[in-house]
Amino acid sequence: MGSIFVGICIFFSASFVGIWLKKRTLKRFSFYRSYYDFLSFASDKIAYERMVFSEIVRTFHSESREFSEVLSGGEPSFGLPDGEIAAVKEYLSGIGKTDAETQIASLRGKSAEIKALLDRDGAKWKKDASLYFKLAVLLGVALFIILV
Repeated sequence: MGSIFVGICIFFSASFVGIWLKKRTLKRFSFYRSYYDFLSFASDKIAYERMVFSEIVRTFHSESREFSEVLSGGEPSFGLPDGEIAAVKEYLSGIGKTDAETQIASLRGKSAEIKALLDRDGAKWKKDASLYFKLAVLLGVALFIILV
C-alpha cells in the first residue's frame, strides 16, 4: 500500500514538472508574439498618428506579462537567455531617438525579423512544450510501474 502511494506521488510530481516545462516554453512563444505585436503597434502609431514612444508604451496592452515587465524596464519572471533579454531591452531603449521615417523603417524591419523567428521556431516551441509534458507523464508512469 505504501509503495502505491509513493508511486502516485512520483507520478504527479513528474506530471507537474512536465506542466512547468510546458508553460515555460509557451511563455517564450508568448513573449515573442507580444514583442511582434508591440513592434507592429508602434510602427502603425508612429506612421499614422505620430504618437510619442511613451504614449505608445502606455496604450499598448500585452498578452504576455513577461513582455510587459520588460517593456516597463523590469526583468521577465521566466528564464529567457540573458543575451535575448539584453537585445530586446537595447532595441526598445533605442525607439524614439531618431526621426519618424527612420524609426518606422527600423520597427518594420525588426517586426519582420521577429515574425520570421515566430514562423521558424514558433511551431517547434509549441511542439516541444507538448513533448515535455508527455515525456514527464511517461516518466511518471514508468517510475510508478517500477515502484509497484
